[in-house]
Amino acid sequence: MTVLRSIRSVFSTLRAAVHAASAVEMHRVPATRDLNTLGIDKDAFRAIHL
Repeated sequence: MTVLRSIRSVFSTLRAAVHAASAVEMHRVPATRDLNTLGIDKDAFRAIHL
């Protein structure tokens, strides 16, 4: 089961990265769920001037 969990985690991280990149490309703040998955603090992200 740990192999499947690792694969699921990789795909979850990739999905969050794609969603976050798309949001940034559209000059929007990514979803909190995606930022949390990537280990990025929402308040720290908001401090970035896009």
